[in-house]
Amino acid sequence: MPSHIVLAPMTAGRDEEFAEMIDEFRAAGELHVYDGNFAVAWNGYAGFYELLMRMKAGGYPRPEIVPMDSYFIEAAGRILGEVFIRHRLTPHLEQIGGHVGYKVRPSARNRGVATAGLRLALKELAGLGVERALVTCNTKNAASAKVIERCGGQRIEDALLGERIERRYWIATPATS
Repeated sequence: MPSHIVLAPMTAGRDEEFAEMIDEFRAAGELHVYDGNFAVAWNGYAGFYELLMRMKAGGYPRPEIVPMDSYFIEAAGRILGEVFIRHRLTPHLEQIGGHVGYKVRPSARNRGVATAGLRLALKELAGLGVERALVTCNTKNAASAKVIERCGGQRIEDALLGERIERRYWIATPATS
């Protein structure tokens, strides 16, 4: 894992940096990275950050939303991606989403950023008392499957949601000291 990668809690005022990352996703045609509740990100960081802060305790914008923490994956203060850590699972998250969601901007891929981010997220989950984490990815996302497997993911039965097939993995979180 690159040692310079850190998880930095999302804070207000990172509008320009976030816009730069959003522009990369747009240029790559990856408009799916912010959908559903998170589609507000396309309109700027301030609204996205406000949404995340309201979601933090769970129950917003729908009662089934679980408590979660949101972090930027960073190196030298530059935003390389994001990690969302869900404190517990619901029946839906057991099928798609799991404990950890992550994304890496196109210019930072294939350099160990996602692997480092996921490993750091697993440490955070261990600190919350989660002994094993469920992590999922679309079967079409081979790169994410490799990241999960590099982090020790043991594949279990896939989930079928409409026409989407989601790979599901359990990963033991590291022992805390």
